[in-house]
Amino acid sequence: MKVVVDTNIIIDHLRGVPQAVKLLKEIEEGSLEGLISTITLMEIMAAPKMSKERLSAVKELLGIFEHCPVDNQTAITAGSLLAKYRRSHGLEPMDALIAATAKVNEAVLFTLNTRHFKYIEGLIAVNPYDAEV
Repeated sequence: MKVVVDTNIIIDHLRGVPQAVKLLKEIEEGSLEGLISTITLMEIMAAPKMSKERLSAVKELLGIFEHCPVDNQTAITAGSLLAKYRRSHGLEPMDALIAATAKVNEAVLFTLNTRHFKYIEGLIAVNPYDAEV
């Protein structure tokens, strides 16, 4: 199963949260196909005052994912989502890009903030800590 992993789960892994550690181990072992958006990559790398050791560990962790850049199709999909859901549901641009990444790649979105995405038609957003993966 292809899954786009949201930033909050990667942060949990870096903090040692057992559910996140288990989930990313499944990706590393190939039980799940892990994808990461450009937005998540940016958000993770924006952490202030990251030591060289921590930066090295983060880069190694991010290496288990297939990076999905924001290409034309993803940008167009995100724009359509913003046009449809920004005013009615408060969809933010970064969340639109993450949702578009999942939609374009026909993947499930793993996030701890399912409420940010549950209204998006055609997107499956799951809190993997609550679900049987």
